[in-house]
Amino acid sequence: MVSLNKLPIKNAVIGLLGIFLITGCSFLKESGAWVQPEVKVASSRLAGLTLDKALLEVELDVKNDNLYSIVLGALDFQLDLQGAKIVAGQQQQGNSLAGGQSQKIVLPLEIDFADLSKFISNAGDLSTLDYLVSGGMSFDIPVVGPLRVPYETKGVLPVPRMPEFSLAGVEQKRLSLTGADLVMSVELDNPNAFDLLVNQLHYSLKLNGHSITSGRLANQIKVAADGKSKVDIPVNLAFGLSSVGAFYDMLRKGGDLNYELDLNSELGSSLPILSKIPFAAKREGKVQLSK
Repeated sequence: MVSLNKLPIKNAVIGLLGIFLITGCSFLKESGAWVQPEVKVASSRLAGLTLDKALLEVELDVKNDNLYSIVLGALDFQLDLQGAKIVAGQQQQGNSLAGGQSQKIVLPLEIDFADLSKFISNAGDLSTLDYLVSGGMSFDIPVVGPLRVPYETKGVLPVPRMPEFSLAGVEQKRLSLTGADLVMSVELDNPNAFDLLVNQLHYSLKLNGHSITSGRLANQIKVAADGKSKVDIPVNLAFGLSSVGAFYDMLRKGGDLNYELDLNSELGSSLPILSKIPFAAKREGKVQLSK
């Protein structure tokens, strides 16, 4: 049997407990018995970069200024690129953070450039990506209960692309029955938001199906971000008995010539993280022989 005399006491206890749960957080704050934990972005850096992927690392500094331990819950996150949501998720922490202590948490985010067209319509035309990483750190606080503290960081990521190149022209300096002196001009086009460094450029050139020259440039070539650079390569051509007729007649007539140009090199860049990019490509087309 329930005692009627005890009901008011139980109701009073329940009422007081409800008031404490509602006002406990603000009361603890005002009394100095509880301080909200801090979650700050310590750094956001590009930890890896290739032609296919980028690795972004966000380092968070979690600080507990209370006199007692708190339990870290889930770290939730969302990555937006160019305003489009790319990925979202969470990392369970579960460890206890002692009073007066701080902890570093690294959030790695891998970006596959090949997948960006699913989210960004003009992804193939972009040389950089605006990113936004946002989320929150959840805590289990004694008496106060669960709590989530938000964080956010933004920046710009490069999207590396191979340079374009073409044979800009072939100039004839000298022509005789024994040989010819030519200058071939190769134009390199850098579509990236950073400088490219062309190291030890190997080349070979055919005109109208005839092998004209091949070699290597020892000097490094710098192509500025979103810029172009023209390289003039001298060609000293000696005619043999079997080739004098074909070469001499072709060069004497001049005009448009069919060309095949092969280039290969190891590219560097002004980004320390992107220092070795194998590069090999072939171009075919028509070039004007100038005299």
